[in-house]
Amino acid sequence: MVGWRESGVYPFPYNLPSSITFPGDFWKDVSKIYKDTGQDGLERAIALFWADGELVLTSVVKGDDQSVRSNHNIRVNYVVHPTRQGYLRRELMIDGKVTKRTDVYHKKAPKKVTVEYLFNMHTHPAQEFNGKKVYSFFSLQDIKSLILSQAVVTGLVTDKLWLLVRTSETPSNIKFENFTDADVTIENLKEKFKLGIYEAEFNKKAFRK
Repeated sequence: MVGWRESGVYPFPYNLPSSITFPGDFWKDVSKIYKDTGQDGLERAIALFWADGELVLTSVVKGDDQSVRSNHNIRVNYVVHPTRQGYLRRELMIDGKVTKRTDVYHKKAPKKVTVEYLFNMHTHPAQEFNGKKVYSFFSLQDIKSLILSQAVVTGLVTDKLWLLVRTSETPSNIKFENFTDADVTIENLKEKFKLGIYEAEFNKKAFRK
């Protein structure tokens, strides 16, 4: 994913996997922002990073009932271990706070630490319609942000997880003024925007639509 963004060469639609599996910690954070949004109706957002060989999810950012913005700083430092000779202490820092420490033998420490942004996920609160909870889909602004940026993936959490993946066929010169939020449908995302679409029940695989 990092290579796709840096090179500007995106995957061919037929190369996208039929399903995606996520670790348990990922679903724990997804469930949290879903439940919190359900309680107060405010959007949440979390961002995913690839930090020194590890998938890292940021802390939750709270928005309003219309939108949310997130901006996080991720760092990985290797410092001299205070008690173990020949070892370094690896510190994962999110927004200036150490969130995880591990001991690493000095010969196994990397010469270069890489931290890369992967993608952002946000929630949409439910609306009541005829006594049932109804969730809005991606907004046109979500699609515009994905296509006009260098992002490869964007995510939406409702009562499910939705992921959109940019492909080699996704046009970069779309006239967004010709579209509205009502035009953001699964069919249009696939046919007009040429995006890969994945849907997942909580704690299960995401399958391509």
